[in-house]
Amino acid sequence: MWFLAWENSVRRKGQSVLTMAITGLTVLTFVLTFSVLFTLQEGLKLSNDRLGADIIVLPNKSNADAFQTIFTAEPVNIYMNQEVAREIGQVKGIEQLTSQFFTQTLDQSCCSIGGATRLVGYDPATDFILEPWLSEHNLKALADDQVIIGGNIPAFLGNQASVLGGVFTVAGSLYPTGSGMDETIFININVARELAQDSPYLQGLWKKEAPEKLISAVLIKTSTGYDPVQVAEDINSLELAVEAVATSEMVSAMRTQLLMVTRLILGLWLALFFVACLALIGRFSALVRERKKEIGLLRAIGVQRTEVFKLILLEAWLLAGAGGAAGSIAGVLGVNSILTALRSSLGLPMGQWSWSSALGSGLLGIFVALFLGFIASVYPAWKSSRLDPQEAIARGEVD
Repeated sequence: MWFLAWENSVRRKGQSVLTMAITGLTVLTFVLTFSVLFTLQEGLKLSNDRLGADIIVLPNKSNADAFQTIFTAEPVNIYMNQEVAREIGQVKGIEQLTSQFFTQTLDQSCCSIGGATRLVGYDPATDFILEPWLSEHNLKALADDQVIIGGNIPAFLGNQASVLGGVFTVAGSLYPTGSGMDETIFININVARELAQDSPYLQGLWKKEAPEKLISAVLIKTSTGYDPVQVAEDINSLELAVEAVATSEMVSAMRTQLLMVTRLILGLWLALFFVACLALIGRFSALVRERKKEIGLLRAIGVQRTEVFKLILLEAWLLAGAGGAAGSIAGVLGVNSILTALRSSLGLPMGQWSWSSALGSGLLGIFVALFLGFIASVYPAWKSSRLDPQEAIARGEVD
């Protein structure tokens, strides 16, 4: 039966190619939309789980916002006096608080890192963001000549990195978070301040105040039972010229927006799936009409109705499976380009697009193709199995 289905598919090349094209395009759009939306959802989940801070506090006069600071790796040279952290620490509901100092590598030949990359100085005495990773690797704190790089920064040759003229040992790479941390370099806060102060390219930033008295952000972990949104409002009410934002509120808002986009895209894809079903039902119904005499001959020589039913289904699955495989491969190859474009243009958090993700999406695409082939062929297959052999031979044509 498989051989007969294969021969019938090969014999009608034009019709087979058209059927595979309809299935392939349907599966291509499914794999692209499913993979991109799934990766975006995964990025939001990673960000929510691994950011570590419930609240982020930034200078409210800076051009950067909390979204840019958390979800993109764009260098942001924003500063406020370090005394702000002490005053924020008086607010009720704060369990842990740590300060960070932002600077950047330069797009200069002296640096081993291509382009301008965010460099974050962390405070080992109060840090709780890197602490889980350091504990897992049996490190108490980074030495002054060590750095930790984000999960998306490629490994350095010889485990050494040149940053703003200084040579550092790469202690390790962080786990992916789906946030700007993935493309950030972490270093001791005092070392970061010294590098920034000594860099001739950043001197314009220190005209008003020296970097040793400045911080860029305060990250806060709230106590159990306290609402981060309320604690952030309490901080904003201090009139310290800062802006406190609850990260959960930001992630929740993004998740709501993404859910609306997902529903819209899913609705459009279901409409495309419905149109493809109608088109393929028409294709297989026409195929059955053209092969009435052939089916009548099969029935006349003793082929059972169930075998005829299976034959039409097998032909549909062969064509749908081939089209689905081609659509899945094309979709999987195109996902990374779309994710890169979305990340660079919108700065959205992204999950990891790995080989296992690609394999899962590809297999799901083939399953969708086989399901589409089944729906489109089940009625024509049932109708062909009900044909009377004598009538089919008398009124049909053999192709």
